[in-house]
Amino acid sequence: MSAITNFIGVDLAWKSDKNHSGVVVGKGSLDGVELTACSNGLATLDGVLEYVIGHTTENTVVAIDAPLIITNRGGQRPCETLIGQQFGARHASAHTSNLNLYPNAGSVRLECMLRGQGFSHQPCPESDKRKSGKWFFEVYPHPAQIVLFSLDSIIKYKKGTVAQKRTGLGMFRGYIQDRLVCGNPPLRVNELLSDLLAVNVDGLSGKPLKKYEDLLDACLCAYLALFYWYWGSEKNEMIGNLHSGYIINPTESV
Repeated sequence: MSAITNFIGVDLAWKSDKNHSGVVVGKGSLDGVELTACSNGLATLDGVLEYVIGHTTENTVVAIDAPLIITNRGGQRPCETLIGQQFGARHASAHTSNLNLYPNAGSVRLECMLRGQGFSHQPCPESDKRKSGKWFFEVYPHPAQIVLFSLDSIIKYKKGTVAQKRTGLGMFRGYIQDRLVCGNPPLRVNELLSDLLAVNVDGLSGKPLKKYEDLLDACLCAYLALFYWYWGSEKNEMIGNLHSGYIINPTESV
């Protein structure tokens, strides 16, 4: 029987010392994961690190939606270009990151901070399956949703009118409820998940709506941590490499 592991999803803000970041924590093993904590109001990089460390155990896997390795002066990271080639037709191209745009990126600083806390950052799909210890890797929710949910296009909840964002978030959490809860491995239903999915989006706008979006993204990231740990290279791939940057993405639906 595999050891109990914490799976943490981080939706890190681009301006991580100013804007809201979402973090969701799950606990589980081979029979799935259930949520144990959701952040509230994190708006600094130190706050994100403190929250992650506060929910770290001997076995902890962290999936982070943010560019953890940036070595290119301009243009896109090669992995971002590859994501565009593979998923651009379905509107899941990657945001451009480089040293000119982000000379002191919070995501790269977080990568260094986590390694300083004893986490390993050496993802390898061929050897990461059900690996113990404390480790982390980069993910990107849009192409992950395309694959996990077998979508023809991304769920549009980040841009548009408030009404369009609300509709998109309603669709997103519907997929979480209908697909991840029944997934292999499953996101198990408990009170915390039920409360997260029952939020009245019609009553949200502005920053509260954005904060809810961040938590749903972080929930997906926590599941991606489980999915990658559970399946390794059997149902995941590394797009890019550890030198110029990479993104871990599923290759099969749940």
